[in-house]
Amino acid sequence: MILTKEIAYKSLQDFFNEKPMVLFGTGTSCALDKRFGMLALQDRLSSEMPKQCISTTEKENWDTVTNEITKGKDLESALNTVQDEKLIKLIIKITSDFISAVDKEYSLKILTGDAEWPALNLFKKMIDGLQGALHVATPNYDLLAEYAFEKAHIPYITGFSGGVCRYLDWEQCERRVTCWQNIPIKRTMKKVEKTMKHIQLYKVHGSLNTFKVGNDIVENNAWIVDPPDIVERVIITPGILKHKQLHQNRDDLLGMYDKAVKKHCRFLFIGFGFNDSQLNNDSLMRKLKEQKCPGLIITKESNERIVNLIHECDNLWLVCKHPDALNKGTQVFNRKFDDWLLLADKKLWDTGEFTKDILGG
Repeated sequence: MILTKEIAYKSLQDFFNEKPMVLFGTGTSCALDKRFGMLALQDRLSSEMPKQCISTTEKENWDTVTNEITKGKDLESALNTVQDEKLIKLIIKITSDFISAVDKEYSLKILTGDAEWPALNLFKKMIDGLQGALHVATPNYDLLAEYAFEKAHIPYITGFSGGVCRYLDWEQCERRVTCWQNIPIKRTMKKVEKTMKHIQLYKVHGSLNTFKVGNDIVENNAWIVDPPDIVERVIITPGILKHKQLHQNRDDLLGMYDKAVKKHCRFLFIGFGFNDSQLNNDSLMRKLKEQKCPGLIITKESNERIVNLIHECDNLWLVCKHPDALNKGTQVFNRKFDDWLLLADKKLWDTGEFTKDILGG
C-alpha cells in the first residue's frame, strides 16, 4: 500500500481524537538551545573532569570513559563503565552546574515571551477541551516545560506540594487542581467537585529543583543554581549506576509514571530518542508491540532504535527530518505501508509546524 500525503495527514489528525500520554525528551530542549543536548554535556564533562578528578581511581575510571567515547560510543554508553561513587557525584555536580546555568538563561526569556518552548502550541492544542489530566513524562532535568506552562497559564502538578520547600504528596497535589462547579439537576443547582484540566508531569530522572534532605525528596526552586552543601541533588545521570539510583528512589520518581503507562492506550513521543531502558520499560513496549496501541513519534533526528521499533509496531507512526543534512524535508513512516513518504516542502518534525499543519494552530 502506498502512503500518500492525504492518508498521512488524515491518520496523524485522527491520532489526536483521543488524548495520548506524552513523553518528551532532550530533543524538545535542544530545539531551543543545543547546549541542553548530550553532545554539549559530553564536551563539558570532557573539559571539566580532568580538572576536578582528584583520586587515582577517579582519574583511571574517567580515562576509561574517554577511551570508550574515542572508540565511537555515545556518552551514555561510555558512562556505563563508571563504578566509582565519588566520580558519579562529580558527574552529577558538573552536569547540574552546566544545565542549571543554561536553564537560568531561558527561565526569564520564556516567562517574558522573548523565547518560546518549541512544543508549547502542541500542548495547548491537547489541553483544549481536555477533561481532567494530560499525563506527561520526561527524563529532562531542565524546567523549560514548566516555565512554558506557567507562561501559558496551564495548570500542572509534579507531585510535590507545599510552599518554598515542597514535599512529595500526589494526593495533596491533585486537590490543588479540583474545583466546585454549579451543575443544574432537576431545576436546582448542585455543587459538584470537578477536576480542572491540567498537566500531570512526571520528572522521572529528577530535576534541577529536586533534592534529598534527610530521607525526603523535596522540590525547591531557590536551590536550582547554588544548592546548599548539606543537600544532595536528585538527578539520575547516564551510566550503569542510574539503575541503582532509580531503584533507591523508584517509588518517588517512577511509581506514578508506571501507573500512568499501564492505564493509557495511546502514546505521543516528542524529541524522544528511546535510549533509556527505564522509560522504555516492558510495560510500554508491550503496549506498542503486543497490544498494538496507537503511537506517534515526532523528532528531528531518528536513530537505529527508533527505526527498529517502528518496524515492530503495527500502529506506530514516525515523523522525522530527512537524514540528508541538506534536505530540510519531512519523512513519514508506518510499517503498514510500502515505503516512506517524503514531504520535501514540509518541516513537520518541528512541533510548531506540525501543530499548524496537522492540527490547525
